[in-house]
Amino acid sequence: MRWGLIMSPLIVYHSLTGNTRLLAENLKAAYPGASLFTAQQVQGQISRLQQAPIVFVGFWCDRGMMPESIQALVPHLKDKKLGVFATMGGDPQSDRAKQWFARQCDALVGEDRGNLLQAHFLCQGKIDPALIERMKKLPGYKETPESVARRELAATHPNESDLSELVRVFREGFGG
Repeated sequence: MRWGLIMSPLIVYHSLTGNTRLLAENLKAAYPGASLFTAQQVQGQISRLQQAPIVFVGFWCDRGMMPESIQALVPHLKDKKLGVFATMGGDPQSDRAKQWFARQCDALVGEDRGNLLQAHFLCQGKIDPALIERMKKLPGYKETPESVARRELAATHPNESDLSELVRVFREGFGG
């Protein structure tokens, strides 16, 4: 049976540079019955979020947290099957990145809201140029060949391999 015939998830995301939006749009294309909204759009339609049994939540690493627009939705996520996806400029395979993402997933699931995390995916993505300029102005900031190389690598993501892996992980997690 095809995914679209089984259920239709609500996809909610916040994107700054377009990385997370690309992942969200890729999930929408993979699951044609899905509804796609930005976090800001859903804040004006909380009942839509509350009624959806399956919610895919996407965001980027904002100063070591999920963006405030996603945080505002957390109390409304109750009794949901969740899929969580996120982007960050750093290496998603690093211990620090994995720990950050685990904390964000735990916050979305909660201890007493009856949510179930069924799929999660963390992906590297380009860094906002405005953030880079702000970092360069910080006292003690020193640009190194390594930091430039990390930014250049991040700018190549999400790529086709990332998008394919996202869909694979979510289909595996939701049995579709």
